Amino acid sequence: MVWKRTISAKALEKAKSTAVKVEDKVVFIANIKGVLYAMDAVCSHARCILGQLDEEKLTVKCYCHHALFDLRSGQMLEPPYVAPDAPKEKLGLKTYQIRDNGGWIEVDI
Repeated sequence: MVWKRTISAKALEKAKSTAVKVEDKVVFIANIKGVLYAMDAVCSHARCILGQLDEEKLTVKCYCHHALFDLRSGQMLEPPYVAPDAPKEKLGLKTYQIRDNGGWIEVDI
């Protein structure tokens, strides 16, 4: 395990979600009703940064072509509108363990 500090817990609580650079990765992190989530923030389709969070459905949509990902598993739920036949089962994103450690959000990369 390699835990890396990202953002203060207070800042994430206020923002709800953000994409942060963690070493050579960009990670999407979210705090939804006190539960923390972390997954790759770079869409597997066209390499755009994710960001449109749906707190109720626990999904994140890519701004570029609207691919939709499950925040809990990283699974692609809807392919990008420009590639409706994309193999969803192969285009999921990696999820990461995440924790609040002394007021700082850390991700295990």
